Amino acid sequence: MSEKDKETKSHHPMRSLTIILIWIFALYVAVTIIRSSETTKTMPSRPSEFQSVKHNGVCKSPECILLAHQLHNWRDVSVDPCQNFYKAVCGKYNEDTLVDGHRMMKKTKIVEQLLKEFLEQPSTSASKSEKAMKTFYKICQRAKTMNETEYYQQREVTSTEISKRIGSIPFLDKNWTEANFDLNDMISNYSSLGRLNLGLFMIPSNYRDVFIGRDLLFSKEELTEVKQMYLNDNKTLLDVATFEEDFKNMEMLNDELEKFEEQWDLSSFTKLSDLQAHLPSLDFERILKNLFNSKHKDEVWETIRKRLLVPKLSFFFNETYNLETILQTTSKRVLANYFGAYFRFLMEEDNRDKPDGNVDCEKKVIEKLPLASLRVFARNHFDKENLRLASDMVEDIRQSFVEIIQESTWLSQPTKIAAIRKIEHMQKLVGYPNDLEVPGALDSYFDTLNLSEGMSYLAAEVELDRFHTEQVMNFHASLLSIKPDEMYVETNAYYMPELNKLTINVALLDEPFFDSTYPKYAKVASIGEVIGHEIGHGFDPYGRLMDENGGYKDWWTPEDSAEYDRRAQCLIDQYTGYDDPDFGRNLNGSITIGEMAADLLGINVSWKTYKKVDFSSEPSIFGFEDEKPDKLFFHMTALTWCRARDSTPLATK
Repeated sequence: MSEKDKETKSHHPMRSLTIILIWIFALYVAVTIIRSSETTKTMPSRPSEFQSVKHNGVCKSPECILLAHQLHNWRDVSVDPCQNFYKAVCGKYNEDTLVDGHRMMKKTKIVEQLLKEFLEQPSTSASKSEKAMKTFYKICQRAKTMNETEYYQQREVTSTEISKRIGSIPFLDKNWTEANFDLNDMISNYSSLGRLNLGLFMIPSNYRDVFIGRDLLFSKEELTEVKQMYLNDNKTLLDVATFEEDFKNMEMLNDELEKFEEQWDLSSFTKLSDLQAHLPSLDFERILKNLFNSKHKDEVWETIRKRLLVPKLSFFFNETYNLETILQTTSKRVLANYFGAYFRFLMEEDNRDKPDGNVDCEKKVIEKLPLASLRVFARNHFDKENLRLASDMVEDIRQSFVEIIQESTWLSQPTKIAAIRKIEHMQKLVGYPNDLEVPGALDSYFDTLNLSEGMSYLAAEVELDRFHTEQVMNFHASLLSIKPDEMYVETNAYYMPELNKLTINVALLDEPFFDSTYPKYAKVASIGEVIGHEIGHGFDPYGRLMDENGGYKDWWTPEDSAEYDRRAQCLIDQYTGYDDPDFGRNLNGSITIGEMAADLLGINVSWKTYKKVDFSSEPSIFGFEDEKPDKLFFHMTALTWCRARDSTPLATK
């Protein structure tokens, strides 16, 4: 499966700045032209998008004051927005912040800092998830202060213990015998560490499906590197002649496994039972159950085995020569040497470096324990009323999206019906699932996590990786309502095409982007484009290939599909004509077309939703009481993308 098939669509933090400001500026100019009656005396005047607005008071909450401060202090009033829109809105931003990046990046750093303060508090907690966070933080901080010798001595002890759990390697163990070797034992021991790359197969997953596919195994260069490593580290233990013969046989096995070069066919899958029938040498149930929560193994297995998708690869299913043939004709010694060395190589690759001064331990905690981190931030620093208000706003934006489809002058009726069905069936997750609010709900999954302050850093990481895999499997077995992913702690929103699902993170629903005290129009202008953008990914050149259920289906008429491609090429050509504003290089629209399509839809649906607000029932923003609503929309929308000057060209992002 390609990375594109597994990726989650989201705002690109660098490219989106230039792309979205282009569309904001274009729409701003269009509205300015519509409003203006002074451009030429021969041109008939046109009505403004907004008549005179009388607000219902002034919003003076601390959150509104902060918004007003940013609107006022970041702009450069000496610049004509029709000449340089970005500088007019963000020209003074660098004078008002020490943080690189735009507001979404800045907010993510604030969340990380708040979590760091929590982790460093000496107070204890009865919560298992919070205890786990603080324990790993202390382990990480201690590892940072160790000298190199002490750290790697401790690491070597842990590595040796893990190697013993996996199983012995014949060329290192003179007491090894074929009678005591079982390949399923070795793979099961490795899977008990939560590892998903299992040598003869791997278990990737996305937000909907779990697969069994081919593992990548050694490259020739890696195998040579491993050979040299064992020669250097084990000279006194090795019988060199036997070792050379063993490695020659390992290389031959690697060559046999590499003969099968093929791409996954995403339209052709079979069941695990079919794979097991073709591969009787492997005990899939035994191996996979070691990935699961020990208290729910059978329950998780019954769900996962039915959901597993197996691509019809010749590596597994060729009738004359396949993996089963290789296993039947390869000696146990060669298998033990090859996979024993391979599993240790993977562990070394994933856990090689000592955390140094550049490592922020709070970020490691977020990476390894994302749901626990999300819970701490939401409980201590978040106004939960924002969840309800944001959920209502998503429905307003959804309705505006439907109306845009209905009003389209180039889509045919069959395509409109299918597009509207996709929008109406789109799932949403605003913040986090309700069940995470239930006391003890998350902690109930932490019974199987075994962390202690005396553990080495490597041992803690291995245990947390195992626990993460266990939680992923709980999610796919419907025991956990949200997949453990550090993206939920970021300040962003996401669209998952394989689920047709919109996710809006808690940090984006917090000030300065969103607050329960904001006027409704400010809520829409601040994050409406981001939400509309993510929904728009369902209709970008990739997302439009999927239907309302996230399945690959061509629901476009041939004529509409051709017109879509023509319009997409127009966007590509337009964007390619622009230069990087900081570095003067030409940009490549074919690379960013997915973001451009989503941005164009996002700004238009946000604008349409904004115009529906009853401004007379909403307070004004302090200091902007007389600002025209249309001008304020563009100002607030662009505010999100104010940032420091890029240090690298957009073309390299």
